[in-house]
Amino acid sequence: MANQPLRALIIEDEEDDVALLLRELRKCGYEVDEAHVDTAEALERALQTSSAWQIILSDYTMPSFDGMAALQMVRRYDKDVPFIFVSGTIGEELAVRAVRSGAQDYILKDNLTRLSAAVPRELREAEIHRKQHEAEQHIQYLANYDELTNLPNRNLYQYRLHQLVTQADQDGQRVGLVLIRLDRFHELSSSLGIQSGDKLLRAFAKRLEDTVAHRGFVARLDSDQFAVILTGQTRRDELIAGCISLYHRFSEPVEVSGYALRINPSVGISLFPDDADKPEGLHGNAALAMQKVIRRGGSSHLFYSPELRRLRDERLNLERELSTVTENNGFTLHYQPQIELSSRRIVAAEALIRWHHPEHGSIRPDQFIPIAEETGHILTIGEWVLEQACREANSWPVRHGEQNIRVAVNFSAFQFRQPDMAKSVEALLERLQLPPHRLEIEITETALMQDPDTALPILKRLRDKGVSISLDDFGTGYSSLSHLKRFPVNMLKIDQSFICDIPDDRDSVEITRAIIAMTARLNIDVIAEGVETKQQAEFLGNEGCGLVQGYLFSRPLPANELTKLLASPNPFKQI
Repeated sequence: MANQPLRALIIEDEEDDVALLLRELRKCGYEVDEAHVDTAEALERALQTSSAWQIILSDYTMPSFDGMAALQMVRRYDKDVPFIFVSGTIGEELAVRAVRSGAQDYILKDNLTRLSAAVPRELREAEIHRKQHEAEQHIQYLANYDELTNLPNRNLYQYRLHQLVTQADQDGQRVGLVLIRLDRFHELSSSLGIQSGDKLLRAFAKRLEDTVAHRGFVARLDSDQFAVILTGQTRRDELIAGCISLYHRFSEPVEVSGYALRINPSVGISLFPDDADKPEGLHGNAALAMQKVIRRGGSSHLFYSPELRRLRDERLNLERELSTVTENNGFTLHYQPQIELSSRRIVAAEALIRWHHPEHGSIRPDQFIPIAEETGHILTIGEWVLEQACREANSWPVRHGEQNIRVAVNFSAFQFRQPDMAKSVEALLERLQLPPHRLEIEITETALMQDPDTALPILKRLRDKGVSISLDDFGTGYSSLSHLKRFPVNMLKIDQSFICDIPDDRDSVEITRAIIAMTARLNIDVIAEGVETKQQAEFLGNEGCGLVQGYLFSRPLPANELTKLLASPNPFKQI
């Protein structure tokens, strides 16, 4: 069996004693790679030139050197390397003192056979200590660094942010905090695979480090979020320019696995001391700006402003109140009539939710509906709107010889994600004794395409029961003939963005004309919303658009006013 290699440093002034030590170590089964020294200067050089000594054997008393001094010198370089005194003169009292000072053992020169037990024991102990030390270092690393990118993590980021802000305050300098969220990262990672996703993160992290370099500090805060702390600036305009320059650098394509991937980030920026005088406030403000960018659709940057905090506080208040507003009867429904152009008769009414706040007055749907969708309150609100609209529709008067009008209710994408939605609608209609043909469900193209495989069977089931299906805001989303052929749609609503410029804008005219012609060929009814002038109504009628709604005929009305309007004989005959 081959001897075990051993790197040994021997501190000894007698050549014969060195030879005896080496012979005994070889007898113990070691192939010794050694150096021996006998002065402080030589020991210093040996410790400086190599950190791989596995064991150190030292005489205690030498003419020009002292063993205890040698021990202290060794421990300055390496606290764990085994250090054994081998001496002919050391007494028991000195031996105890030596061990207490950091030596592992002492052996008398006339009993070198003890090396066979002492050396492997101390090597094993040193290996255990080394592994413990590595484990502690790794734990310390994990506590402060991200394993994937080797960037500082959130823990170290918080410490450094506090440190850098404190230092900047003392030096009269500014700090820029840039928070970054990689848009579509999880989508790309799912598409390309986990390994490519990791490569993308490492490539982006490397770009951050290279771009920032000595100008600041970079950290990875979460799976797709990073932070950059820019320092060393005293002028606000230079700091702002530096932040914007960083954003443009982040937005450049990243090369991963042969693909040039463009990940446009959502970036929020906050400046010290302009926006906050404490690290926590600086981070909170940058996060607020970043979240605003994300809600706007991402792929942009935004500097913090006090207006963002005011809007955030209003939003939080709305979130809290949305959870109870349905219970407190805070919502009401208004209805906008839908008119048949040929007869000027009301054939349906679209239910539109209204929230009258006791303190803030009327709150627009475009303010609270997005919040309701994000918080999940939209499901409760949607259930209330559907039931209230159906209940009130049951009380609408019917003129002699005319059919009951439909009630059109807007559904969100969240409602179509509920697997029992069709069953719930059927149960409600049965409970309220409202015929299915009197309900019209409106859903936007965008909402429909979020999960078409789930929505399709729900729509088919409801239409087969007699419920009308209307595709809202047509022309603004995923407009496609293939979608019209695939989905069971009874009616299209031409978006008001096309109607408002008719008949002056040629493009709007041609688009509207094409939609009307297409629906006629597909045997789908069409309704134009946002009709405000007689010229618009005349154009639509001439082109074959059968139904319209808009301010030309009526604004959305409270339920009691709609009831009065329905009781009037042909109120729009003169329009």
